[in-house]
Amino acid sequence: MLDFEQLKSLIGKEHTDTVTLTDVSLRWSERYDFELLNLLSTSGLMKIVHNCGHKMIADFESESLVSVVSESFIRHHSPLLMDEELVIHIKIESVSDNAEVRFSGSVDQLGSEAGFFEFSRKFISADFLRRVFGA
Repeated sequence: MLDFEQLKSLIGKEHTDTVTLTDVSLRWSERYDFELLNLLSTSGLMKIVHNCGHKMIADFESESLVSVVSESFIRHHSPLLMDEELVIHIKIESVSDNAEVRFSGSVDQLGSEAGFFEFSRKFISADFLRRVFGA
């Protein structure tokens, strides 16, 4: 069972995570000629920031409870290089009574902000997912 009071105590918690981009599946690859520039795709950036949020609340998951991204916004305004360190600044903004955790933050590389984001993760029943999707 989810401990709402403990989860709500995380409101305002900030975390900085650094990631070196080596996973080629995150590379921008819509056109071969630009793939050679070795840049991070926006969808790859989303995957990284969503994972950072997951790490902040993963201890609240259990065999019967999982958090899923329920809403996401990202502004990717500068190119990000693969094989360079990426710094993610993330903060828990709120926790709703329906088990939705809202995050916000920014992404820096080489000392410059390259984007910002907001997203939510919602806790849902893992058993529900297993029943509905037969896993």
